[in-house]
Amino acid sequence: MKRILILILIVVGQFSFAQILVSEPSQDLGDVYENRGEVAAEFILSNPYLYDTIRIHDIITSCGCTAILSQDTLILPQSSIPLKFSYNPKGRSGLFTKSIEVVSRIGVYDQHRLFLKLTGNVVNENPAVKVVDGKLVEYLVAPINYFAITPYDTSYLDFNFFISFVNDLSYEVDFYQFTTIGFEIGVRNHERIEALENLIRFSRRKLNHEFELRGYNTNTVFFDDPIFKIEELPTWATASIKVYSVNFGSDLLDESIIKVSKENLIENTDMLLNYSRFSKPTAEEVIEKINFDRLEAKLWMNGNLDLQGVILSPSRMSYNDREKLANSIEKLVFKHMKKSSGVTKKNVTVHFDSLAYHPEEKYRFMMWHKGDEEAQQSFTYEVKPDHIQPPFLPTYKQSTLTSNLLDENSSEFQLFWKNLILNQKAGHEIKLLVFSSKSTIPVEGADNLYTLALSKGKAIQKQLQKKFLDETGRTLTIQVEADIQGPEYNWKLKRDVDYDQYEYINIIPLVHHKKGVNEQIIKPYMVNFDYFFNGIDTSSWAFSRFAAYLKEEVNQNGYVKLILESSISKIPIDSELSNDYLVYKRALESQQRIRAYLSSQLIDPNRVIFIEERFLVQGPEYNKKIPIVKYRDFQYLKIVPEKFIKQ
Repeated sequence: MKRILILILIVVGQFSFAQILVSEPSQDLGDVYENRGEVAAEFILSNPYLYDTIRIHDIITSCGCTAILSQDTLILPQSSIPLKFSYNPKGRSGLFTKSIEVVSRIGVYDQHRLFLKLTGNVVNENPAVKVVDGKLVEYLVAPINYFAITPYDTSYLDFNFFISFVNDLSYEVDFYQFTTIGFEIGVRNHERIEALENLIRFSRRKLNHEFELRGYNTNTVFFDDPIFKIEELPTWATASIKVYSVNFGSDLLDESIIKVSKENLIENTDMLLNYSRFSKPTAEEVIEKINFDRLEAKLWMNGNLDLQGVILSPSRMSYNDREKLANSIEKLVFKHMKKSSGVTKKNVTVHFDSLAYHPEEKYRFMMWHKGDEEAQQSFTYEVKPDHIQPPFLPTYKQSTLTSNLLDENSSEFQLFWKNLILNQKAGHEIKLLVFSSKSTIPVEGADNLYTLALSKGKAIQKQLQKKFLDETGRTLTIQVEADIQGPEYNWKLKRDVDYDQYEYINIIPLVHHKKGVNEQIIKPYMVNFDYFFNGIDTSSWAFSRFAAYLKEEVNQNGYVKLILESSISKIPIDSELSNDYLVYKRALESQQRIRAYLSSQLIDPNRVIFIEERFLVQGPEYNKKIPIVKYRDFQYLKIVPEKFIKQ
């Protein structure tokens, strides 16, 4: 299947536009009467593809107010299906906005998200309960606590609790017009901080995106500067991350506490209790105002009672006092009914809502039988499981300038190794790619530098396999590759080139990648440049397309192999620096920019391997007679994926 990958920059390329086409993704239901039952909406979902069938994998609603009625899950090529929803407005007066997330798939891994929206206004004809105003009586938001395996680990953003966290914060925006979010990051040492900055930026963009999907302006979402602290971490974690509400966060909670009062005006002649006064009554005084004769008549006719009550109190009354008064009234009502009619809790239930404030700062007590309300249909909702793509395991890169053996005591190696062992115990197949690099510096007594690099890689292979066998009792599959990197060693370049940087071992775990399910169209990246070129422009449209290929290749195979060719003409550019050095410098700068860009996209730069480097000074000799434009063809930088050559 040929696909064009279109990146949504606001989420840094993690989600693509929806596969499904919808002519009207947002529908306004207008005025909806609260007591006239459910209202329905229908979205027409179209499949634009010629050959691929789209499967609706999951449908997630913003709350239990929206029920899914359609049973269709497949959209055949070039066809459409209706997706129907119903909204029950009972007890939900006022404006509403409900989001509906449709998760679709083509094949196994090509997953997309489509967001639909329902809006409207619930109005009352002869309401029993009408919401006049609301207050956030009790509001505490539980934080997200998470251990990141690597600085590129975004798996926690896919958990349901992340969505719940955003939903909880939306109350703060509704009632206070803004929310402020903080990040607290625990690291082993200060060197880790810079590597985590891209992850924090990505998380912020993800949070902003989630608020936008819910209809909020990002101007209502603020972020405090992240707080970094040094702390002890599990061996397998690179950082601890806490995302929290700055204004209403509580570290003591596992779940948020949200209580919203509803100041209700009751106009219903069928009330069993409707009593008001300015001074605070006792529970016994309230009980005396209840029409128990009518209560017993309803019990005889219905066989059971479901009594609902509301207490409106002055704002000066504390939450605990209101709860205490409500509990006392509930107990006394049940005690009276039990004494007069011999009922049990199976026959009679009593519940009073005590969160509401009275607009006139007095006390009002109301109670009615829920059976007198208009019957309404109820729906049962299933909590959807988390759909998590396990993160890539940490890579390990080490200089071999002083030793060809791995430093097993370093914190970086222990992070790498602990994750390897834990994943093996979890039943995952463990494979490693060991890439051994050697510079072009001659070694006395060695005729073939490639043989030295390969020998170094095999020594590392032996060390790792022995350690793995000792700890797990199992063999470890390791693929060893080697290369000679850097410019040719000569006295002209020795002063300016750091040859030591090419003496290293790079170990890449091949676990949790997609194993090349969707083959991509592979094309090289090439740019011609003028004489003042220093490195590729990672902000260009052409490079963004190429970077999209690199990211997908890493996600599918765990790494990507590239061949770099840097060319410069023979026109002298710098009086102090030779063209041999400049052609190398431009290649090195371009490599660093590619790795930095991919790192900002949360792709581990160690998973990008340059298996071959070519530095060319070519073209006709410069004699000032040939037009300079003729030399442009020799001023270029080309990056070729290894797969392109093998095609």
